[in-house]
Amino acid sequence: MLENRETRLNAHRGKVYAVTSGKGGVGKTSLAVNLSITLAGAGLRVLLIDADMGLANVDVMTGVAAPHTIEEVIRGEASIFDALAEGPENVTILSAGSGRGRIHEMGDEHAERFRAELLKLENAFDLIFIDTGAGISANVVDFVFMAEEVLVVMTPEPTSFADAYAMVKVVNMEKPDMAVGIVVNMVRGEAEGETIASKFNEIVQRFLQKNIRFRGSIPRDGIVSEAIMRQTPLALYAAKSAPMQAIRKIARNLLGLEIPKRNRLFNR
Repeated sequence: MLENRETRLNAHRGKVYAVTSGKGGVGKTSLAVNLSITLAGAGLRVLLIDADMGLANVDVMTGVAAPHTIEEVIRGEASIFDALAEGPENVTILSAGSGRGRIHEMGDEHAERFRAELLKLENAFDLIFIDTGAGISANVVDFVFMAEEVLVVMTPEPTSFADAYAMVKVVNMEKPDMAVGIVVNMVRGEAEGETIASKFNEIVQRFLQKNIRFRGSIPRDGIVSEAIMRQTPLALYAAKSAPMQAIRKIARNLLGLEIPKRNRLFNR
């Protein structure tokens, strides 16, 4: 028997996830966008923050034109409420504005200002996803540390494996109690994803004495690139595709509960 909707929402109210990666090109933003749309379609209030300043892609993938950017909020030129825009399936988006980045190092003052703005929204959303930049620069790490759990996206490539480990190492050094989840993208099948995640967790445990959460894997499929080229989120472009089935599974894993089967986005 399904739980009461209000009970479900209260149990997960305001949780913040940072979606990040050690290197670019691993599908981080695609995961953040489609997870947000999937969960919003399930009835949760979702905020997607594009924190990849200068190389922002959320607005490109969703076709959303925001009135203000996250940089304007960080610099104190706009309130976070003024910068919010409505995205697909009722997802709320805070855009970074592709190609408009001017803040290279956020710094303590800017970081604290944005944290204060973010706190204003703590009761307005059930889930908040922060799509960070790639790598382990100060800007990326500042946004990662604003979350309760960091989702590190990686691929089967050895370089991606190594860069994902570098991100986990930084997180473990600065915030050892922070929860870390791993998503393995572009796999040939679930077995490959599980094998890679298991090897990764073994190395992290051995050298960092930390456990990670395997949140799931996503198969390689050309339909993902096709959706990006058409500037349509995969959740809307190919809801029945194998990658979207995998993303819905990840969404259920994050919440730790069964999403109502009657919901159209989860029932495709």
